[in-house]
Amino acid sequence: MPFNPETAKAAGQKSKRGPSKLLDPNIKEKMEILYEGVLDDLIIHQKELSMSERIKLVQIISNYILPKSKPVRDDITLEKIKHRDKELFSEEPDPTK
Repeated sequence: MPFNPETAKAAGQKSKRGPSKLLDPNIKEKMEILYEGVLDDLIIHQKELSMSERIKLVQIISNYILPKSKPVRDDITLEKIKHRDKELFSEEPDPTK
């Protein structure tokens, strides 16, 4: 049986996955209001947080605010790595050790 639009429709009707699990717009709006309220409360009462709580908060928030960056090696570091590799692999292994 080839897979064409008719057979795809029949297969979709037999599917047991159910409807999509998108949030109801009403729930999304309520969550945004709750989120804004919590942020406002944190801003107002930030002086009451301990230092460890402040650090944890900054760490969590920075994951959403700051862009992720990939590690970058400069030319000097690359030259040092090449030099180190040449030194390590230039010696022949001593079979007596």
